[in-house]
Amino acid sequence: MAGRRICAGYYRRYDGKTVYVISTATDADTGEESVIWTAYPFADVPGYCTSSKKSFCSFVELNGERKAKYKRLTNMKISEAAIERLEDEGFRGPARKRHRRQPDEAYDSREYQQAATYHAYVKDICEHYTFDRSKYRLCVVEKRYAAITRSDFAKLKEDLRFLDNALKTVLSEYKDYFQERFVEGLSIRKYAEAHQLNRGSVDHLQKKFFSALARLLKERDEAEGKCRLRQPVQN
Repeated sequence: MAGRRICAGYYRRYDGKTVYVISTATDADTGEESVIWTAYPFADVPGYCTSSKKSFCSFVELNGERKAKYKRLTNMKISEAAIERLEDEGFRGPARKRHRRQPDEAYDSREYQQAATYHAYVKDICEHYTFDRSKYRLCVVEKRYAAITRSDFAKLKEDLRFLDNALKTVLSEYKDYFQERFVEGLSIRKYAEAHQLNRGSVDHLQKKFFSALARLLKERDEAEGKCRLRQPVQN
């Protein structure tokens, strides 16, 4: 695997953790290649890690099965806001392609309702909202499960309805913000410029919105006696 090409993008580790590979680097003295990555969902305070390419491309034994340590998630799309944040931190973002992936090209690598925390759950459904909405409409129009399993479609539909209803009712004060940021795709910087705000104010607004929505998701689960977060692996 020494010649394996490592591209920028999302990868799933053998234990289920998702990371975003930013770039690769070469040690000037030893010539050893390293992979630069950050954990996903992205933390409010950026944190970056490196792994040797040899370690990143290695295999592990899990329950008697040989698995790649990291497997690329080719159908998981990075948001414009995430790209901008990487660029603000001095990293080169991935090339922006004009071609938009259609909802029925392939099954998603993303797992629905598998976030580790409610805050991560919120980030997941917000950042994937437009794609999930398009996929939902495609399935309804064609009356088939296009690029998604039946069980995942039920979760997608549930998340979309909950978010839409929340924005129409208890979270209506954030409706316009959500529309501009996650539907129209404005980055935090561009949103701040459009509303003549500083970036810190927009960051604070997003944190308030995410916290309020996370609280609603948790209250729903507690009321229904059902946890929609990723459950720990039982040994």
